[in-house]
Amino acid sequence: MSNKKPRKKSTILRVSSYLFRYKGLFWMTITLAAAMTLLEIAVPLAVMDIIDGFQKTSALEGLVKGVILIAALYVASEAFNCLRIRVNNTLEQRVLVEMRRDLHLKLLQLSVAFYDQRKSGEISSRVIEDVAQVERALLDGTEQGTRAILMILGITAILFIKEPALACCVFLPVPILIGIGSIYAKRSRIIWKGVRESSADLNSLLVEDIQGNRLIQSFGLQKRESRRFEVKADDLRNKTLRAMFRWSIYHPITNLVTKLGFLSIVGVGGYLVLQDSTDFSMGKLVGFFLYANMLYMPISQIHGLNHLLSAGRASGERVFEILDTPVEVTEPPNPQYLDEGSIQIDFQKVSFQYNGRASIIEGLDLHIAPNQVTAVVGHTGAGKSTIANLVMRTYDVTSGSLRLNGIDIRKLSLEQLHEKIGYVAQDPFLFEGSIRENLLLAKPSSSESELIKALEQACAWDFVCELPKKIDTNIGEKGIRLSQGEKQRLTIARVLLKNPPLVILDEATASVDTITERKIQQALDRLVRERTVLVIAHRMSTVRQASSIVVLERGRIIESGTHESLITAGGHYAKLSQQQNDILSKMEQK
Repeated sequence: MSNKKPRKKSTILRVSSYLFRYKGLFWMTITLAAAMTLLEIAVPLAVMDIIDGFQKTSALEGLVKGVILIAALYVASEAFNCLRIRVNNTLEQRVLVEMRRDLHLKLLQLSVAFYDQRKSGEISSRVIEDVAQVERALLDGTEQGTRAILMILGITAILFIKEPALACCVFLPVPILIGIGSIYAKRSRIIWKGVRESSADLNSLLVEDIQGNRLIQSFGLQKRESRRFEVKADDLRNKTLRAMFRWSIYHPITNLVTKLGFLSIVGVGGYLVLQDSTDFSMGKLVGFFLYANMLYMPISQIHGLNHLLSAGRASGERVFEILDTPVEVTEPPNPQYLDEGSIQIDFQKVSFQYNGRASIIEGLDLHIAPNQVTAVVGHTGAGKSTIANLVMRTYDVTSGSLRLNGIDIRKLSLEQLHEKIGYVAQDPFLFEGSIRENLLLAKPSSSESELIKALEQACAWDFVCELPKKIDTNIGEKGIRLSQGEKQRLTIARVLLKNPPLVILDEATASVDTITERKIQQALDRLVRERTVLVIAHRMSTVRQASSIVVLERGRIIESGTHESLITAGGHYAKLSQQQNDILSKMEQK
């Protein structure tokens, strides 16, 4: 129990801090809500005077004046309400943008390890749905809560001034309502957190099905995915129904309790009107009815807010779980910078393991010479891509040190490190937009001639010229309108445009056919000139011209040398090369 309470308080206070970034708008919303509430409280007083004035000689005049007064109160109240809604919506949208901006910034800072353990749809659900739920709960809760408290205090004062005995009857249901509301709030928070998690799971499935629609259609997986959807949807439905089941019990009970309060007003109030010894008039009885309705309404609103706040608190915990996630790869407090020129890389007794897994690399010593091509080959799982990730500082080494030009990579400026590296991955990624926009990511100041030159060097200009709008053609999400080979050549053009001193090629030709591979290889030959190049490869054809070839097995170097020397040695590399040659020969015969 002691561990939960501080977390609740922390979540509420932290969300509140977003509201107080706009103190002017926040207090204006509260002030307008308060003014609106006070005007509404004044209406029953005017009704009391009208009814009690029926027996006077100037009853008609009093009626007209009372109606005009009530109309003025209503108009003024709704005028304040109009302003309140506008200010409230402005504040709401600013808070939403602030929270989503902070979440997005944190997501950009988090390491790849964070994404390895989470579904993309679940993360997007937190940014879009959970943030909206948190903001709605806090802002609406604060505003409606303020109105409810002001109304309760104002009505309480008036009722006890008018008739203390009947006021006590009006307040008889209040402790019961508060007790029921407290019990509901405690029990529903956990349930609503489950609802949010199930909603995120369903969202993740939808994103996965959208991204993998081609695979689903080609393998005929529609029925399988429909079954998966049904399971997720049923889970969300059941958890939502469970939450709403509690609400279906809580809400009618609170309504019943408030109606018993009205019943006490009828009995006690009617008795007081019939007694000549009291000055309790029919106008006051009607006023008590109106005030009781106004009193129970904000109390019901407060309990209705329990429903909203429970869901909001659950969403808040999911939002702050991301914001509180430590950034594993951080900018050093006093960063060092690489000098201009070539880059040398040294792995010194480096070991690395992913969370919860055995070591991928163990005590690795590897020298990558400047302005030369160093290739790393080996079977799947040998640790090749891990070496590339460590050089880009996607992860930090578990032990040992990785040095660039003699400087520990953890002491280098992250921004400058990434400026020095060009990366070509096996699965090329392009943003939705035009070819020009994707190329300019590497060098925003590039001229038209520089763009064309990069495309020509990447063997991409010919197919770009055949597109409807050439370099300004929209290539769709992830470059969906291009072939794998075309996308790969564009990513090579992007790196050529960036012109970094260090290039990492991670299985750059693994997903294309032999003809396309030759075109990409021509582009790569231009890319690797006068740079430090780290090549991660399965295919031996892509590493033959490398200055040095390192053969990995289970995170350890078992061979190294040039292509010719390794073939002559007849070791592991020679066997891999022979196996691939045999496979290619059989394919060509077919």
